[in-house]
Amino acid sequence: MVHATLAQARLVADLFIGRSSDYALQLSTGRYRRVGLPISLEVVREHLSGSCTLGTYLLDEHGACCFAVFDADQPDGLAVLAAVRRRLAADGIPSYLEVSRRGGHLWVFFEAPVPAWAVRRWLLPYCPAGVEFYPKQDEAAAVGSLIRVPLGIHRRSGQRYPFVVWQQGQLVPVAADLAGMLSALKAVRRVAVSPALLPAGPTYDERATPPTSQAPRFPANPCRVPASPTIADWCAEQDPFALIGRYVHLDSRGMGHCPFGEHHVGGRDTHASFQVFRPKRPGGTCWRCYTGNISGDVFNFLQLYSGMDAGKLWTRLRRGEVL
Repeated sequence: MVHATLAQARLVADLFIGRSSDYALQLSTGRYRRVGLPISLEVVREHLSGSCTLGTYLLDEHGACCFAVFDADQPDGLAVLAAVRRRLAADGIPSYLEVSRRGGHLWVFFEAPVPAWAVRRWLLPYCPAGVEFYPKQDEAAAVGSLIRVPLGIHRRSGQRYPFVVWQQGQLVPVAADLAGMLSALKAVRRVAVSPALLPAGPTYDERATPPTSQAPRFPANPCRVPASPTIADWCAEQDPFALIGRYVHLDSRGMGHCPFGEHHVGGRDTHASFQVFRPKRPGGTCWRCYTGNISGDVFNFLQLYSGMDAGKLWTRLRRGEVL
């Protein structure tokens, strides 16, 4: 059994975990069982170590996703996906080819979560006949479809499948072992979606089904924990709608009920006086409570929400424990 580290688990979670509030475990038949609990870095580490195999739901609670996948199960699936990869590259879209039990998966990673309908409008035209495309849904419907998280051991075949590249006319693994594969994945490039595909205002499509209950106080969300050197850098890398939207239900204008009850009569905001907006500069002020006349960046928001001092909060963020 491989002894994976938390740092390696964080890398895999950052790239390959979609919905953080739920996940699935692969059974010996190759099918999956939904767990119904938030995922953690420890579970991802167990996946890498080989004691379990994870499936991830692409769509988050707002109907957005951090990546897309082309899935070709036919005998020539890798060759088909290699051709898709060349077409994407010609249009400036980086993608990464993984071997699967019956063919291959081709992954495209995004700089920020993107509504599923926009991803499908943008990338589905690249998908050949006979190849599946994820996300399969335009909008959030329950948890949506799932896909196997790479670099674990397939429970049916017992194999750990590599990422591959073309060398001298053939596909070869990007590294000889798991550690080398993970090291190579540190160089993955994320792509920005054309603004023409996105709706005006908040990142998330207002047609997406909102959560039916308040999100956990600090739900696990390892896919958005970067190794930033400073708090300012970390703030600049966050999508305020994605992060704050995990704690406050926002409408299509970014409006919601302020979670800081001490600033409101009776301890509760009854008139939706809280708004999230795009900062004028990366990492700058992105939210305001108009009743309490307070505002701040994403780090300020988490400080107020958690009641932690800056040092403790930053330590927990860097460990992937809070988001």
